[in-house]
Amino acid sequence: MAKAITKGDRLGYAMGSFGTGVFSTVPAVLLLYFCTETLKISGSVAALLILLPKLWSIVWDPFVGSWSDRATHPWGRRRPFMVIGIIGMVAAFVLLFNVPEYSTGLTVAWVGISYFALATLYSLFAVPYIAIPAEVAPDHLSLAQLISWRMALAMIGILAGAAGAPMIIEAGGGGRAGYGVMGWTIGLLCLVTMSIPFVMLHGRDRPAKASLLNTAASRLFIGMIASVQNRNFRTLSLAYLLQAVAFGSFSAIVPYIITKGLARPAGDIGIALGVYILATIFAVPLWSWLGSTHGLRTALRWAALSYGLGTLGIGAVIFYQLDWPVALCLLAAAGVPFAGLQVLPFTLVGDFIRDEGADAEGRFTGIWTAAEKVGLALGAVMVGKTIDLARGDLTTGITIFVSVVPLSLCIVSTFFLTALKEPS
Repeated sequence: MAKAITKGDRLGYAMGSFGTGVFSTVPAVLLLYFCTETLKISGSVAALLILLPKLWSIVWDPFVGSWSDRATHPWGRRRPFMVIGIIGMVAAFVLLFNVPEYSTGLTVAWVGISYFALATLYSLFAVPYIAIPAEVAPDHLSLAQLISWRMALAMIGILAGAAGAPMIIEAGGGGRAGYGVMGWTIGLLCLVTMSIPFVMLHGRDRPAKASLLNTAASRLFIGMIASVQNRNFRTLSLAYLLQAVAFGSFSAIVPYIITKGLARPAGDIGIALGVYILATIFAVPLWSWLGSTHGLRTALRWAALSYGLGTLGIGAVIFYQLDWPVALCLLAAAGVPFAGLQVLPFTLVGDFIRDEGADAEGRFTGIWTAAEKVGLALGAVMVGKTIDLARGDLTTGITIFVSVVPLSLCIVSTFFLTALKEPS
């Protein structure tokens, strides 16, 4: 029987999410902007550099999940992967934002290889890490608590990445040098915080059962097919993929909204994203309450529609060139439903995996994280194409994009949610 989960366990596990929050947010928000405005890479090429590692994750993440499900290392199924992932992804992150003064071709190669390595090594940590609650929680309440604590620390990581990273860049002098300082600072901080769950899992992370190693279901592609045949999991994953494209595209376009659409200094990117994410953090309990009182599926539909309307409001800010305080208020308004898009899907998928994914938590989680990554990358691709196509009138292009794209994607996602069943 699984051990009881204490407050110390919840905090120790959740600390890892600070790093996952940072490492998923900084590239999502700043990498496209860094490539186009500092490294002078075209938007389309930069978007392709972001997309390719995410397409690779469609195969890689489920493979890592299935591999960790069957691992027989004395340390357990998850911790060996997490250690390699922590060290590798920190090194890749530092390299990604410390780009030497090369020709354009070599610069593209440096960014492409570094980001591919970051995405690959991130999976070695994140996929086993996210699978842990469904594996170690003795009951639904413990599962919900682990996920809630993880999401709270992830929000702090997202805040550090979205708001703190631009501020560190400015403090470091901006440009290549500023990005380099940011890479080292955040990388070393995350190295410490992401090591804590490794300690927390001592005595809980068990090697795979011998019976699992000999079953056909343990084979990667057979297991993937079995996972996507799970109707609830498949439906939720498709809905979340669309939502990830929506908030991924919005995150990628925010720096352009601030510096191009509203003609604000680059230092205001951190302020804007800080307001947006702070509103998200404070709204997490609201969406948890709505999910528990009105049902997770219903609350998630409300969150998706509200988020789409919130991004439409940002389009109005650009179109009417509203004052900066008004823009910040509307960014905060968009941040409130973003909390629902973070907390509710992960709670739902955790329940589905726990109910139907015994001894296959990693495989399910691998497919889930791959869907999220592809969604974020597709959002960046759409923004990159928009930036290239709208160079003649960037303000209009940004306004149309932010007003139409996220809202449309969120609306479509609600149709998938309609067919979703509440977990038992």
